[in-house]
Amino acid sequence: MTRRRLALVGVVLLVAACVERLAAPANCPDFCPSGQITIVDTLLTSSIHRDSSYRGYVLAYQSALMLAAHLPGAADTLDGRPIFRINGYGGRLVLSATDTGAILGADSARLQLYVVRRDTATRNLRLQLYRLPITIDTGTTFGALVTPFTDSLVRTINIDTLLAQPGRKDTVTGDSVVVDSLNHRLLLSLKLDTAAARYIATDSGTVSYGIRIAADTLASIAFGKDLFGPSLQWYLRLDSLGTTVTRKPGALGARLASFVFAPPPAPIDSTLAVGGVPSAHSLLRVAFPKVIRDSSQIIRATLYLVPAVPARGAPPDSFVIEARNVLADFGAKSPIDLLLGDSAMIHPGATDTVKIEVTNLLQQWAADSTRPTVLLLRPEREAQTFGEIRFYPSVATAFRPTLQITFVRRFPFGEP
Repeated sequence: MTRRRLALVGVVLLVAACVERLAAPANCPDFCPSGQITIVDTLLTSSIHRDSSYRGYVLAYQSALMLAAHLPGAADTLDGRPIFRINGYGGRLVLSATDTGAILGADSARLQLYVVRRDTATRNLRLQLYRLPITIDTGTTFGALVTPFTDSLVRTINIDTLLAQPGRKDTVTGDSVVVDSLNHRLLLSLKLDTAAARYIATDSGTVSYGIRIAADTLASIAFGKDLFGPSLQWYLRLDSLGTTVTRKPGALGARLASFVFAPPPAPIDSTLAVGGVPSAHSLLRVAFPKVIRDSSQIIRATLYLVPAVPARGAPPDSFVIEARNVLADFGAKSPIDLLLGDSAMIHPGATDTVKIEVTNLLQQWAADSTRPTVLLLRPEREAQTFGEIRFYPSVATAFRPTLQITFVRRFPFGEP
């Protein structure tokens, strides 16, 4: 009995020794941190250096769109004209399993075009269709097509008038338009007569066309390519064993779809060019302070860029530029890290300072010391607008690119 009481008393004493006295005052700094959280906001005005620009990443024929623009008298005069070539069926067409017929010509044809971007504020928008030489290719320039774009007019179509027709169909010309409100597209179906849709068997039926646009206001639109590109369906006359027959074979898509424009972009100079056609990129190399990279947590980072000239482009076609990291610094051929990116909207004609939040990019530098501390600027949609902006480089002391970084220093815990 006595032993049991002694053991119980020992347990009570042991428990009492471990009781936490919440009302007892703390004994600092033995068990409390000795410092405070420090947030630092710094502006790196001279850390960006060896910046450079490069052009030629996406050419006109490589663009996902065919661009058309009519900006006479604007602050940034621009004339863009889509061009495309459709190869025909050759000199003969299969009529049956045992018979082919020589193609004599075309009675008519139907040309389909997708308008995938337009400014609904444009008034009295007109499309002028021209016949071009079948020799056009990816190297064809605006200057080489001045003559055919002057004397080879095939058709003029007023899109606003066509949209106002009952059922959006012109019973006189045979033209029609389908409005895809969900995807903001127009599908134009244009009827071409014998002269406009001529089929020359010795040329394998190949035809080329160009488009100019006009309007009562400044106009800029984009036509689709590939799946939404131009297509042509002929109504052909053929000779089948001495008898003339007619056939309507399947529509053929464009083998070449591109655009030409004037004036061409200004040559790359000391400024940092982003966008345009062919598209331009700029690299900004950053001397990233070790005190931030190794001993802090980045809360926010902002890149400031000052335009050297007003942003170029059609007024309704605002465009987005993005900042990304690179996997290695090989200059113009630096591979881009596509996982993370930050962007900013650019409005043609604007000269305001551009701010791009690059927090996640710099946090990636801090997390991986093997990454090159290089920012790459490029357009979000390469060569899909005429928009281009040029920023002052690092050599322009008063207007150079800068980084504003907000970070927290490593917390200094105390020792017991």
